[in-house]
Amino acid sequence: MRNLAKFLTIGFVALFFAQNSFAQSSTRPWLFDAGFSAVDFNVIDTFGDFFQTETWNSSPVISKFTLGHTLNPSLALDLQLEATRIHTLQEGVEVGGRGFFNGDLNLRYKFDNGYIIKENSVGAPYIFAGAGASYMSDDATRFNANVGLGLNLFLWRDFGLFVQTVYNYAPNETENNVDIKHSFFEHSAGLALRFGIIDTDDDGIPDEEDACPNEAGPATTHGCPDKDGDGIPDKTDACPDQPGLASMNGCPDSDGDGVADKDDKCPSEKGLKEMQGCPDRDADGIADKDDQCPDQKGLAQFNGCPDTDGDGVPDKSDACPTQKGSPALQGCPDRDGDGVADNKDRCPDEAGPASNGGCPIPKQEEIEKINVQAHAIQFVTGSDKIQKSSYKLLDDIVAIMNKYPQTKWDIQGHTDNVGSDASNQKLSERRAASVKKYFTDKGVNGDRMQSEGYGETKPVADNKTAAGRAQNRRTEILLIQQE
Repeated sequence: MRNLAKFLTIGFVALFFAQNSFAQSSTRPWLFDAGFSAVDFNVIDTFGDFFQTETWNSSPVISKFTLGHTLNPSLALDLQLEATRIHTLQEGVEVGGRGFFNGDLNLRYKFDNGYIIKENSVGAPYIFAGAGASYMSDDATRFNANVGLGLNLFLWRDFGLFVQTVYNYAPNETENNVDIKHSFFEHSAGLALRFGIIDTDDDGIPDEEDACPNEAGPATTHGCPDKDGDGIPDKTDACPDQPGLASMNGCPDSDGDGVADKDDKCPSEKGLKEMQGCPDRDADGIADKDDQCPDQKGLAQFNGCPDTDGDGVPDKSDACPTQKGSPALQGCPDRDGDGVADNKDRCPDEAGPASNGGCPIPKQEEIEKINVQAHAIQFVTGSDKIQKSSYKLLDDIVAIMNKYPQTKWDIQGHTDNVGSDASNQKLSERRAASVKKYFTDKGVNGDRMQSEGYGETKPVADNKTAAGRAQNRRTEILLIQQE
């Protein structure tokens, strides 16, 4: 008996040296203990004789069995059964070897619940309380309440040792004015075995091996769900509804450019990571989808198009891409500053209006002089022959035309209404042509002039009076607009 007491003491001390075990109570729900037990009825009020082993009653065979089931990490329910022989009752009274049976149902609190002591510790201490009944030969069956403490020491996987002490309280009885005590201590030690498998999510994978014990999943993902079947568990899959690659955290990469489709701005075109998965054919740092000139290296400010001459006008919109010019003139230069681009300016080094192709035109007073002198040109009556008195007028006009060699002119002939319309029309045409010939003969390029006759169709005065008819018989020389 002294050896059993020492074993109990050493077992509790061993808790402080426990480190690791191969068992975890939350993954092995069942516990079975079998061992030797000792019952001690020598219970006094102060428990001072707790280690008085000569009053302990035991059998040389296994006499104590426990079957327990884990309810949660902290609690378990135990059924304990014991059968032994009793030789000594309280205060050393000998009874000659009676059969003794005891059964208890206890609620056990486990300190190795992961909160107080790590669940995988070798030492698994516990306390418990419950109720039961005991029977001794030639005596009555008595109900009792109990409280106790114990220690499981798991030495290899789910196999180990246990030690336990429990106090069973039963009400005293009085016989012949003598109190008879029926409470007793029970000490036990033996072998402990955990078994059974917990599979909370019913996926065929024990919780101890299941990375997702509350969600059903295949063994390939360690028990975690994998909705898209790509071998990557949903909890770490960035695209759980699309089969993908492990290198992409479970997301697909349709074009194989190393950028997951969810981050790829061009998922069907192989591109660059720095372009968010889009191609950049001309390598100008602007993705083709945003590049208006994808085959020419260009600038971001021009949406990927080049500006060869650096004038702020991209080549695709620059009418003069190799000459630095003005945005207002579609990128072309204007040397004479007349607002007409050099590529459209017939006189790029002389300022002139756009109406004359950028070339200078006669001054207003010169234009007026031409108008006055043209009206004064005289012809022989009914003829296209110019009278000699008009030569001076025509020569003055020639001088102005030659002064502005880039100008073009429209020579118009007009008549009064005397005579037929047809004859007047032909006469006006011949007179205009006669004036043009005079200018040509004086050295004015014929390509700069056109002649037209309008007959009597454009009067400027009343043909009912001689004065009016005289005004209608006229020649007009007009500057042609050359935009």
